[in-house]
Amino acid sequence: MISPETLRFYPLFANQDTEMLKQIAMLAEDVKVEAGHQLWSEGDPAKALFLILEGSVVLTINMGEKGEQKIQELEPIGKDELVGWSSIVQPHFYKYSAYTGQKSHLVAFNGEKLRDLFDAHPSFGYYFMQKLAEIIGDRYISKCVQLMSMMD
Repeated sequence: MISPETLRFYPLFANQDTEMLKQIAMLAEDVKVEAGHQLWSEGDPAKALFLILEGSVVLTINMGEKGEQKIQELEPIGKDELVGWSSIVQPHFYKYSAYTGQKSHLVAFNGEKLRDLFDAHPSFGYYFMQKLAEIIGDRYISKCVQLMSMMD
């Protein structure tokens, strides 16, 4: 379990009250994995949101056409970043594959339980989704630029 005080250091949780942070911390699972550990594959049901405490996660996407495999690695996601937001946002399937780029320390949040908590506390869910939208927007722009550079 991660402490509520530790969660407060991350923008996604920074302005939440202590009671809500305690409830979120109770949903957290501490995960330590070696480099190359597959977190999920593209198209898998999205079950967890991950906060990267140490290490990195590499996202990959299949750029092939009609059954062709042409796997492209995207820029690694590093310390203090979030991956697996598909566990929070419908349709709850991962859009990319993901593996750890190096030995990593992650915090995994069960997506279904987080969604249930947000349903029970809409004001927190609203704040969380605003912050998550900022993260997704920033990541989207970054990945679009990266994908465009691969097409040259």
